Amino acid sequence: MGVLSNKFVINKGLVNEFIITIKQNNETLPMVIDPSDVFEAVLYKLSDESEVGRVSLVENTNGVIEIYDAPNGQILVKLYDALCNNLVSEKGTKADRYYLKPAYRLSIEASTLNNGNFVAKLREVYVE
Repeated sequence: MGVLSNKFVINKGLVNEFIITIKQNNETLPMVIDPSDVFEAVLYKLSDESEVGRVSLVENTNGVIEIYDAPNGQILVKLYDALCNNLVSEKGTKADRYYLKPAYRLSIEASTLNNGNFVAKLREVYVE
C-alpha cells in the first residue's frame, strides 16, 4: 500500500523509480518528448551544494533516465541502490516524532526541441 505525500522521498536499500511529467512552457499540458531530447538529473547536498550523483539517458552505476511516455511528456528517473545507500537520512528529535528533514536537492537539466534548454528543480529531497 502506498502513502500519499507531497514530499520527494528517496528510500535506501532499493532501486527508486520516479515518473516525472515535463510541462510545456507557460502551460499545464505535458510537453511531447522528441527522440533528440536530452535529460540529466543531478543530486546535490543541501549543506554544502556538493554534487552527490548524476544520472542521464546513458546508464551508469548511479542510475538512468528513460523516456517513459513521450506523447505525455513523462520521463522515468531510476536511482540505483549504489547511490541511494550512500545518502544520509536526517531526522528531527524524538519529541517531534523523528520527522524527516530534507538533506538534498535535485536538478533536472533538459535540452529539448519543444521547450529549449531549462532546469527543473526539486528544492527539498528527503531520504528514508
